[in-house]
Amino acid sequence: MAITLARKLAKIAWFICLFYIGLRIIYPENLISLYTSERFAQWVYGYSSQENFDDLWVLIWVVCSFAFAVVGHLFSMWIIKKMRR
Repeated sequence: MAITLARKLAKIAWFICLFYIGLRIIYPENLISLYTSERFAQWVYGYSSQENFDDLWVLIWVVCSFAFAVVGHLFSMWIIKKMRR
């Protein structure tokens, strides 16, 4: 019981670490131009201002980091499963 709980907590901690690594290595300003960000702000809010200008960057930053964490977690769990056999 305690080992199973420890493994689940370790998997959660590993996922959080991968998410943090994704946040540190992904730079959305390199992926999205200022023009695209301005058009997104106008589409969502109807106008573009300093407060809503970087919403697309934050959204892409979090989504890409989450995708990095999911893929990294699945890949690392697959590697561990292969090594156990």
